[in-house]
Amino acid sequence: MASHDAASAASMTTMASAMLFGTIIFATAALATRSYIMGDTTLFEAAAHPKSAALDVRSLTSVYTLLFHSSVFGMILFYAYICENHPPYPHADKNYDADIFFFLTFLLLVVSAFTWKRHVPDINSKKALAKGKTHESGNEMEVESGGSFDGNGQQKHPVVAADGTIRPIAEPNDKTEILNRDQTEEWKGWMQFMFLLYHYYHAEEVYNSIRIMITCYVWMTGFGNFSFFYLKADYGVVRVLQMLWRLNFLVLFLCLTQGTTFILYYICLLHTYYFFMVYVIMKIGHQYNYTKWWVRIKLAALAIVIFLVWDCDLGLFKLLHFPFFGETPMMGANAGAMWEWYFRSTLDHWSTYLGMIFALNFPITSLFYRKLEAMSPLKEFLGKGAMGAALFAAFAIWASGPFRQEKFDYNQTNAYYGFIPLITYIYFRNLTPFLRNHTLELLHQIGKTTLETYLMQHHIWLTSNAKSLLTLVPGWPKVNFLLVSLIYVFLSRRLYQLTLFLRGMILPDNRNACFKNLAGMLAVIGSFCGLAYLLEAQKMLSLGAVGMISVAGGYFLYTYLLNCTRWPSESSAEQDIRRNPNKMAFSCLAAVAAVATCGFIWHTMAIRGASRIQLLPSTCQEFANNGNWVARNSCDEGPRGVEYRKFGISAESTCSTQNTVYVWGWDEQDPAFHCRFKQRDPKSLKAHLRGRTIYFAGDSITRYLYHSFCRQLGIADAGAYNAAEGKHHDISRHIDDIDAEFVWAGFATEVVEATKNVTSGVIKTKPDLVVLGGGAWDKLWIYNTQEEKDNMKKALNELTIQMRTLRDKMGIPVVWLTPTTVNSDALPSEEKRENINENEMKKLRDLYKSEGVLASASFVIDGEAFTSTRVAESFDGVHYPHHIYSAGAQILCNSMDWLLPVPNKVPPKPAPQPGAMAHIPLGLMMLCLAAAGLFLFDGFLGFSYIAVIFVPSISPKHLFYESFSSLHQRMKLPALEMQPLHQSSSRSPPSRTNSMNGGPPAVVKGADEEEVVSLIGKER
Repeated sequence: MASHDAASAASMTTMASAMLFGTIIFATAALATRSYIMGDTTLFEAAAHPKSAALDVRSLTSVYTLLFHSSVFGMILFYAYICENHPPYPHADKNYDADIFFFLTFLLLVVSAFTWKRHVPDINSKKALAKGKTHESGNEMEVESGGSFDGNGQQKHPVVAADGTIRPIAEPNDKTEILNRDQTEEWKGWMQFMFLLYHYYHAEEVYNSIRIMITCYVWMTGFGNFSFFYLKADYGVVRVLQMLWRLNFLVLFLCLTQGTTFILYYICLLHTYYFFMVYVIMKIGHQYNYTKWWVRIKLAALAIVIFLVWDCDLGLFKLLHFPFFGETPMMGANAGAMWEWYFRSTLDHWSTYLGMIFALNFPITSLFYRKLEAMSPLKEFLGKGAMGAALFAAFAIWASGPFRQEKFDYNQTNAYYGFIPLITYIYFRNLTPFLRNHTLELLHQIGKTTLETYLMQHHIWLTSNAKSLLTLVPGWPKVNFLLVSLIYVFLSRRLYQLTLFLRGMILPDNRNACFKNLAGMLAVIGSFCGLAYLLEAQKMLSLGAVGMISVAGGYFLYTYLLNCTRWPSESSAEQDIRRNPNKMAFSCLAAVAAVATCGFIWHTMAIRGASRIQLLPSTCQEFANNGNWVARNSCDEGPRGVEYRKFGISAESTCSTQNTVYVWGWDEQDPAFHCRFKQRDPKSLKAHLRGRTIYFAGDSITRYLYHSFCRQLGIADAGAYNAAEGKHHDISRHIDDIDAEFVWAGFATEVVEATKNVTSGVIKTKPDLVVLGGGAWDKLWIYNTQEEKDNMKKALNELTIQMRTLRDKMGIPVVWLTPTTVNSDALPSEEKRENINENEMKKLRDLYKSEGVLASASFVIDGEAFTSTRVAESFDGVHYPHHIYSAGAQILCNSMDWLLPVPNKVPPKPAPQPGAMAHIPLGLMMLCLAAAGLFLFDGFLGFSYIAVIFVPSISPKHLFYESFSSLHQRMKLPALEMQPLHQSSSRSPPSRTNSMNGGPPAVVKGADEEEVVSLIGKER
């Protein structure tokens, strides 16, 4: 078994993080042990409080609370690191099963239906009338019996409709407003579930749908942040820091502990980037934001900037971003961060902007709905029906056109058409007060932790940065899915709580405290990174060094806290007890045990566990031929479902025991060997062999292996039977940038000649790998007399010399294929049955081994290994059906991990450049839609005017003053009268009241000062 040191697999930042959290865990454990010994629960009670208070470095309870939650945070990161780098079992490959995928999707909807929640009770119900008054704590809502509220909780004021009927117009209620907080959480919840399931099963066929969901997330960034800045006018640095913390705190520590790059978690960068876009636009001339046209003019200017930067190939994107993004390939950005960021941002470069327009027109949209609902039933039906029909028609055109494009083509248009399903969903989801008053609570809960579930899927649900699956229960994929998912959801929700709790401590509503705490945190992180760098430079960075530094740093921090912090109501005698040497020693011993336990787990998993997906080590050649053919039951419902859906097959005739289908598989190995053999698909194999030349020489068995290897590279008809084609001839194939050559060499002397052509330079192109095989022809034709046997030995001796020259002097790996198992009964002639029956071939294999041929090879493919149990299928005694040789080809492909571990140096492909996805015509279309939204006062980008055809009085441009005047008055915003611009600046800043009865976006109801909208990476 190979030994693997924990430090050798860890990055420098990982070791720095280990020292940091090791120090924290030591101090936390020591303080907790001391408190337990003394019977003092004050520290425990303070740390268990659900709400955080600003950090007070002079208070032991405050510092302990910070240390405790940081320790929990560190332990979760430690678990993520173990899952990613040293899992108990090798990571599993993704396998898409459409039946399971959609089953789980529909199951979620069915289960969610049982969590249907009404937010405002029907106060006209008998129960409410009996009480006479309904209180909803936390929302300051009181409703008297018989009051003017409808069954959906909306306050009503009777008005006379245009047709003379009296229908009440409702005033907005936070919980029944369009896009209320519960609804946006629900929206995020079902989208996040689909997003994660798409990643888990690699469901490429629903890629376009998932792309739309990401568009919706980015849209919410514009909608929520614009709403916050308009209503709160809080542009302070504290607000910015708190938002950046929420979006990037967990990302920062994942990058440090996992050794990954920030661009890998691109969605967080996407939201951070577009948050700043909203912030800058709202900050510029913010004192004029409450006039009618100032914000609209700013947004119009922003639309032009977006058009020029993304929709026109003018080089502006690269000019603006080159200080921050490079072109060097890195993890998460194979073509460089510049292109990756251009690609990711271009996919949704209009989404945030359209969200801002919707937020700007939100009061109008809200009043638009309520006025329609105050009309007669006929006018409400006509208005809503006409607008709904128009939106549905646009959706149908999109669904039958752009949505059905292939992935690459669809990506070119998502930014321009993605708003269609988005606003259609918003419209129909909020069509009636009943729909707005109800949400699905399960989806609401899922939507609360979208940032954490997105980030942690990379390491504790999926692995290899979301490219493979975490395995805790091997052999039971569904059970494993359940267990891993439970752990994943629990830890994600815990991280959500920790992020907010720590933010409350480190970034309170005090600018000086924020600066001081951030500076201290960054200094501590930087110090440990610097220390790790110095140790690595001196080649002293090891797990033992990390443990000693953690203990030393933790002890220093522990004693410092005991001596320099205060304890509430602590007397001098109690202070002496606190510093009691015996208690100090015992608490430190417990802390050492805590740190040592973490180190022991890390070391044990590094030695005994598997590893992240990487090239197979050379030690795996010992097990490469160890496997067997296993029966695959094609009667299972999964394969049969695929056959019915794709081919219309309703029943099968070959899924009985008489027609069992077999597949080759490798024996299970100890995870510590790190031998993760797998089916090598054409894409990954081509990437590994890029620019290589693979040289085969041998008899027909070698030729069959050659054909099978070409099939692995994607040539489906390689080796197709053709009686008109000669058998004993050379074959040459050029597959992409890979050359696969076969030289016919039936006799050992011909194999020697083929190898000499390589060693002597006769072949102009030096091969990267040589595959040789043979023996049966010699045994059949020239192995009868003693002289022939002696000549055979001489040829084998020369062959060993040539093979060693290739391997040792020329650095070319050599693979030897031993003869496959012979089906003696199937041999067609007496001569063959006498000379190359299985017993005779065993003697020949022993001869090749004794003469050193096998020892001279870099790797040996054991032909018997993958044919001995399939011998009955050899149709002529020697040769097998093509699929049998595929097992040998897979053994060969896996061996290339250690035979050709270093990528071949080929001229790099030109990196794609920003501007490649620019589209001026569609960009101009978006400018027109933006103009419609801004200057027609319509969040639905002009679609609302379809309803105006039937109900002229609800024209959005006529609702501006009515909607915004009420909003400004109730939220204590500057008055909306058409005063000169300079007067608005003298108004008092907006009050931070949480009253929402004036018609602002209900999404801000109950929001804290930091966040307004729930989107991936943000909660209100």
